[in-house]
Amino acid sequence: MERVYSKIMSVKGRDTFRDRVLEERLNTILPRVMNESGIEMWITFGREYNEDPIIHTFFPSAIDSSRRLTIFIFCSDGEGGVDRFVLHPNPAFQPFYQNVWDSGKETQWECAVRIIREKKPAEIGVNRGGLHAASDGLTVSLFNKLEKAAEGEKCSFVSAESLAVDWLQTRSTLEMAAYPHICELAREIGQEALSNKVIHPGITSTGEVVDWIRQQVLDLGLQTSFYPTVDIQRQGCVEDRLEDTIILPGDIVHLDFGIHYLGLATDTQQLAYVLKKGENEPPEGLSRAFENALRFADIVTGFIETGKSGNDVFVNSIKAAEEGNLRAMLYSHPLGTHCHGAGPYIGLYDKQEEIPGRGELLIQDNTCYALEFNVRTYIPEWNQYIPIYLEEPISFSGGKVHYMAKRQKGFYLIR
Repeated sequence: MERVYSKIMSVKGRDTFRDRVLEERLNTILPRVMNESGIEMWITFGREYNEDPIIHTFFPSAIDSSRRLTIFIFCSDGEGGVDRFVLHPNPAFQPFYQNVWDSGKETQWECAVRIIREKKPAEIGVNRGGLHAASDGLTVSLFNKLEKAAEGEKCSFVSAESLAVDWLQTRSTLEMAAYPHICELAREIGQEALSNKVIHPGITSTGEVVDWIRQQVLDLGLQTSFYPTVDIQRQGCVEDRLEDTIILPGDIVHLDFGIHYLGLATDTQQLAYVLKKGENEPPEGLSRAFENALRFADIVTGFIETGKSGNDVFVNSIKAAEEGNLRAMLYSHPLGTHCHGAGPYIGLYDKQEEIPGRGELLIQDNTCYALEFNVRTYIPEWNQYIPIYLEEPISFSGGKVHYMAKRQKGFYLIR
């Protein structure tokens, strides 16, 4: 059977795909989220080496930085569309944007003010706001320059945070088609890491597994979306998870790992059991614990609905878990351009309660999440409780939850 990572695109193929995605997003998602936000004009700035977290989502494949200063201006055209302007001389921004700056006649700031004067927006959205780091990228100095340049114009500056969040969390048709491939690629790398190809019980350490993953990702021409974690749970151990130790028979090996590919991030947690001599499967108690975790995942996905808040999903899921005698923790988050993406939080690991602000955001169609949680179960064979940590990438479209990679339904086995 052909593995997914045998189909990783060439650099040229990636560039072609990402440009198609950008065109689709600019033509379909941008007009909708701007109209829904009520913001007539949105200005985003990028400075080389101090980029706004959003600005890379506007770059074509041939652009990798703002090169001194780049200014994007998006303005509703009054007919449901959006005029897209870029104030930068690089021709690679075309045909995605109209370059309206003549550097021989005016400065970038003068050009920006000219567009404001021509379009006459009552309000201009800028990337500032306290809820999301990704929508708070406008620096004080750039805002001061904008404010001074536009002095005397009849407009006010407002936070574009809600607009920015919807731009970041909404996936296009092409992205929704590609995301399962990306997630399955990450899952396959993780499964290989949790196998006898990499782990030799009694010899291999958790750190060596991390090293293998990072090298494998680099060799495949990819990037990790965060530094991977490999730890173990062991019978009789007081700590939930041990790091930097030799992996032994009878251990549960836990991997937290993700990749960044084609502009999208993944975040998954997978589990393996190291068989003891004479064993062909994990102890029954461990298998039952894994089943409890799967039960809770089904509970959570059953509560994910359009228009429900992240807090709604959290409260209802934990209540249903308690009624089903499951000791669960829930801390799921959006996935997208960023690993911990913009959108509704569904609990936090260190705050098992309703989350003000981000937890109040509503579930929307064509969004993606890391279904992240743990369920603690008593293991008779170990005479102790252990948590089963799992994390699966899911999408929500057409009113339904879809797993974006092959769902792990039991421990991978290491002999």
